Amino acid sequence: MNTLVTIDQQQQQLPVISPAQKLIEMAISSNADIDKLERLMAMQDAWEKKNAERDFLDAMSRFQAKCPDIKKAKKGHNYMYAPLSDIVAQVRELVAECGLSYRFEQQQENGCVSITCIVSHVSGHSSKTTLTSPPDTSGSKNAIQAIGSTVQYLMRYTFIGALGITTADE
Repeated sequence: MNTLVTIDQQQQQLPVISPAQKLIEMAISSNADIDKLERLMAMQDAWEKKNAERDFLDAMSRFQAKCPDIKKAKKGHNYMYAPLSDIVAQVRELVAECGLSYRFEQQQENGCVSITCIVSHVSGHSSKTTLTSPPDTSGSKNAIQAIGSTVQYLMRYTFIGALGITTADE
């Protein structure tokens, strides 16, 4: 049975070999010194980082092209908003489809809370968005609730900012 393989399919099946990788193989086969090998390895690392960043930007572009406007469906004090859980529920599958993932880091310093949303791509590149605020002491919150409220606000805003998401009125 004959199987036809198009050029596109052939290209997808072949591993991508960087110029530095070829040079490293040549250097090893000709017994190059350690300094040359280290420079070639640095070139290889730079090549991989550049490709990972390109893949990340491509994934972000695809994500933003398909991402819906998030509807503000929860009532706050005299305003409507989209809670983080609603936003995540609406974009979870699209984030994964684009090869992206996210996580949060938090820190407290000098009486302020900082939240960083880190968006990563499967190829290894990441981007960070950080916001900092004092605890939200509005209303009758105790100290822990004030920090918790601030964490939730900052997680929502860093997530929206890191992924370029927009929210819209109903």
